Amino acid sequence: MKRLCVFASHLLPQGSKASSCQSSSSSDSSSGSAPRHGSARLWSALRATSVAAEGIERFGEAEWAMRCKLAVAYRISAHYGWDQLVFNHITVKVPGSGGAPNGHYFLINPFGLRFDEVTASSLLKVDMEGNIIDHGSAKGPLFKQGFVVHSAVHAARKDLICVWHSHHADTTAVSMTKVGLLPLSQEAISFQGCISYHPFEGSAVELAERERMASSLGPINKVMLLENHGPLTAGGSIEEAFVYMYLLTLSCTWQIKAMSAVGGDLSKMHVPTGEALERLYQRAREGRDKNRDHVGQKNEKYNDGLEMWKAVVRMMEDKHGAANIYV
Repeated sequence: MKRLCVFASHLLPQGSKASSCQSSSSSDSSSGSAPRHGSARLWSALRATSVAAEGIERFGEAEWAMRCKLAVAYRISAHYGWDQLVFNHITVKVPGSGGAPNGHYFLINPFGLRFDEVTASSLLKVDMEGNIIDHGSAKGPLFKQGFVVHSAVHAARKDLICVWHSHHADTTAVSMTKVGLLPLSQEAISFQGCISYHPFEGSAVELAERERMASSLGPINKVMLLENHGPLTAGGSIEEAFVYMYLLTLSCTWQIKAMSAVGGDLSKMHVPTGEALERLYQRAREGRDKNRDHVGQKNEKYNDGLEMWKAVVRMMEDKHGAANIYV
């Protein structure tokens, strides 16, 4: 049975078709226009600064906008502990680069920077063969393992713009168990039937693993647990990949806490099964219909996932200062 990844289903780019785990709602987040984080006045101000003008002149407005959005994504990842000092990566395809030699270019953090040090101009631009097209302001190297994981998905899935990978402790711990992600919470239920698993092959240094990794993810799913390694989420926008990572890591933290509370004995846990679980799936499917009753018709005009993204971006801008991110 097809399941619905409910929470992030509204964060597809315009013009894309929903997968069997998605709704048909859309956003314009992959268009390369101003970042969709509810800060239009700020974005206008940033465009007027000399630094932004230099960035736009060097990279073009579409790529500069994507760089700004990716830079704040790295700050978000650091805030939630989805990083490991100088390891882990978030990548995004460069708008308009599909016809470039060696396929799409994508942006990735230079090795050596902490996530909370990444800025829009410091990002590397690389191609699908591992060539650095632009070294960015940090002049750092490309970390091979990060390239292997991210190029695997970018090359195989034309529908995906962003790939987000981390070694979040609780989620990595869940990936080490044979039970995988359990339907213990509302968030976890939204992933059932939409999550892939990739067998552990050790450090991702073999280029040949890319094909196997892409095969494990499949043609539809956007969430994957790399067994004994960590979570990977992807989306038609940075926002979508963020929402998946947020909900997946939250689900795994609750699962680890619950299993710890009962000594790992699943018989002592409320794990929905059978008809009860199917009813939960049904409610999740129905829950995305904001016109299902008079209360929803009058009040539910918002986009859940986009509001989550806007809220966390405001948090990062308040914490770090927008001028220290979009630079």
